[in-house]
Amino acid sequence: MRRVVPIVLLSLFCALAPRLGATQENTAVEMKVKRVMLDPTTKSPVVILENTKDKKLIPIWIGNHEAMSIAMELEKVATPRPLPYDLIRNILQGLGTTLRRITITDIRNSTYFAVLTLKLKDQEFQIDSRPSDAIALALKMKAPIYASSQVLAKAKELPAAEKPGQDFRKVLGIHAQDLTSDLASLFDLQGKKGVLVADVELGSPGSEAGIQRGDIILKVNDRMIQRAGDLEALFQGVKKAGQLKMEVLRKGKTATVTVDLPS
Repeated sequence: MRRVVPIVLLSLFCALAPRLGATQENTAVEMKVKRVMLDPTTKSPVVILENTKDKKLIPIWIGNHEAMSIAMELEKVATPRPLPYDLIRNILQGLGTTLRRITITDIRNSTYFAVLTLKLKDQEFQIDSRPSDAIALALKMKAPIYASSQVLAKAKELPAAEKPGQDFRKVLGIHAQDLTSDLASLFDLQGKKGVLVADVELGSPGSEAGIQRGDIILKVNDRMIQRAGDLEALFQGVKKAGQLKMEVLRKGKTATVTVDLPS
């Protein structure tokens, strides 16, 4: 009897949730979380979703706590006690409910909307959600992420620092961001100076050299690096030198990585 009341309440709550139209659901495309970064202008966290087919990128501006939860899941950071999204996952699983998928459904007045599609016994339900919460929970529960065709059509442009044409990112395939106090706290790096590698493009010179997402770049060619902008400025002066020697911090240990520059 203890499980009846919460299951009934969940069923009633889900029954009141908005539902996707059949056309909207059928035209949704699968996305993956590519990275979490800081908007260089607003300093707000942004989660970047990538279309698994044509690689179109969708930026969604989110809160600090949600960004940290998503980043922790991407980097497989373990916590000693359940955090809020762990708790939600545990509650859903305890009730016998599965998260089938999450869908970013619309953009209205610069606000993104999403729904969770849950399955309880033989019934599917949809619950309104902020995209940041939906994405964090999808990562926790290993559920697929989708975006509707209208979201793909109306999505905002990427933050300026992520636009194609940045030499360091374009040539080396390394996407880096400033190591803020929040990020330093998340990775237990208080007092450290450097920049965080948010993503490395597969097959790029950075990837081939062994640079990994989550690395902290401390030095390049023996020069201290404190901001992401330092990388671009340094790269402009050395990109014809043939190699870049990087000192990185990885899981508490320093390592030296040599990146060969394409001719």
